[in-house]
Amino acid sequence: MVFRIFLFATFLFVAPIQTIFESGALGAQEVAEPEVAEPEVVDVAEVRVGEDIKYLASDELKGREPGTPEMKLAEDYIVQAFKEAGLEPGGANNSYLQPFDVVNRSVSQAINTDTTHLQFNAPHGESLPLNYQQQYVPMAYDETYSLDGLSVVFVGYGINATADHNYNDYRDIDVEGKIVILIRGEPQQNDAHSVFDGMGPSQYSYLQTKVDAAIAAKAAAILMVNDADRASENEDALVNPSQFGRVTKKIPFVHLKRSVFNQILEQAPVFTAAGEPLTTLAEVEAQIDATLEPLSQILPDWKIDMAAEFVETKTNTSNIIGVIPGQGPLAEETIVIGAHYDHLGMGNYGSRSRDAGKAIHNGADDNATGTAAVMELARRFSQQPAQPSRRIVFICFSAEELGLLGAKHYVENPVVPIEQTIAMINFDMIGYLREDALMMFGWETSSEFDALLADANQGIDLNLVKPPGGFAGSDHMPFNARKVPNVFFNTGLTGVYHTPDDDFEAIDVPGAVRVIDFSEAFIDRLRAVEKRPPYDFVRQTRQRVKLGINVSVDKESRRLVIDRVLADSIAEKSGVKAGDRIISFNGKTGVNNQRRLSREIRRATGKMVQVILDREGEAVILEMDLKNPE
Repeated sequence: MVFRIFLFATFLFVAPIQTIFESGALGAQEVAEPEVAEPEVVDVAEVRVGEDIKYLASDELKGREPGTPEMKLAEDYIVQAFKEAGLEPGGANNSYLQPFDVVNRSVSQAINTDTTHLQFNAPHGESLPLNYQQQYVPMAYDETYSLDGLSVVFVGYGINATADHNYNDYRDIDVEGKIVILIRGEPQQNDAHSVFDGMGPSQYSYLQTKVDAAIAAKAAAILMVNDADRASENEDALVNPSQFGRVTKKIPFVHLKRSVFNQILEQAPVFTAAGEPLTTLAEVEAQIDATLEPLSQILPDWKIDMAAEFVETKTNTSNIIGVIPGQGPLAEETIVIGAHYDHLGMGNYGSRSRDAGKAIHNGADDNATGTAAVMELARRFSQQPAQPSRRIVFICFSAEELGLLGAKHYVENPVVPIEQTIAMINFDMIGYLREDALMMFGWETSSEFDALLADANQGIDLNLVKPPGGFAGSDHMPFNARKVPNVFFNTGLTGVYHTPDDDFEAIDVPGAVRVIDFSEAFIDRLRAVEKRPPYDFVRQTRQRVKLGINVSVDKESRRLVIDRVLADSIAEKSGVKAGDRIISFNGKTGVNNQRRLSREIRRATGKMVQVILDREGEAVILEMDLKNPE
């Protein structure tokens, strides 16, 4: 519901006496009507929401990091809003707070330096002990570790993309029980034509994917160096021990300076397939980019001694919970409306900026906007004349940026049983409404949602973007894991995401209010449906096309040559033969490495495509049916 106040500008209008009495008769001359200004319309919802966002994203709150005095100011502000709205306390001891402990990630001394060390041992007895924080930093791990005398294997980018791109840094090399050194990012990341999603990061650049690949290959530990781009952007800075959080807790993991590994490469080069030595990381990256072939190899007779002891410092924080009771036969069924109110503080963890640890990360969009939405909806629903048929629980979660910890804590310790929670509505970054587009992740978790969302949009006319099978990472995920139908409203990422530039001045407050208006209409319909929406999401598996060929690069022609054609494959049925060289695929020339071929196959899935091959000097044109991927 939107309230509007009309402000009128008042003017005192006095006409000159001679005008009124001219010609000796009152009214003999028409007197000009005074100009009355048009009323200025002020949307009080926009004022309220704007004030909420502005305060939460102010420098006074220093980025709302859990456990800080400034986070307590944000907490007090939200609690006061819940009180003024008349919400019943949903926290501990008849309060609005649900406290829990988290590890303080901003404590720079999270490592016992007396027992932590890293040393490279050369084949001839020389050793290279490294300086903690100057040359390396161990990442957070679940327990203390000590690994001595382990062999060292360079594994390129540490990627296993066999299924998608026939690229695997772990192919034909044994890393079990060894320490792997890998490069951050992915091959050809500055190539717009790269099959690893062009110049955008693909899933294979993600740290989680690299860690999973190393664990699957049974590596004992990971040493990671920055790729050339990141090293040039941030002067090859090492990150805080907790920067990568949960990802690196699965395996001992160290962030290593490029300069250190370049020292090693001078003594133990990586060799190309032709036997040429590569003595710098820049040369290695250029070679992999040019050939899209792995350069993984053991560093002969080199050993590493490494150990790390982590000291966890915990701090207290709280979810903030307010309740509007239900009424009638559906009163025990619950709708949760939530958003996280924490952010990155000074950016000691999670920051995308080179100013990490030096500048306030205000988090206006992420997620002062979502927090403001929860407070505004609490006001609106508490002012409605009749209580909702279903209970509504409003939650501002803490520690989302630390791994959805507040939402996880609530799901494990709910105000009402999770089984009675029929839906969860989550807001995270709703401050940049562009072309009226509102992302609705999780809309498929219940078959009832689509019609309710469309109906709620009547008269608001947002462009409802519904990613198929999409969830994205935010506080709805722990609810989804418990099979609670959920929708996550979001207006998309921006360039200021997780940087000090995420400030109030750029927020589209009217757009955020439109999202809130739409959400209110959706929740109104959701609380009124006769039967609770079922959780009936079915994850669709991605279809893949496998041509059934093995290929390599012909160095003379720079074309892909077909080395092998599998029996009963798409390629064999299309007439492809071993020895054929690819001239063009689906009208695209320059398909001269496995990565580009994989990209074109992915784009052509579901179509009939034309392939032109060089067969012993003659051009052969074939049709391939990719309509029915295996």
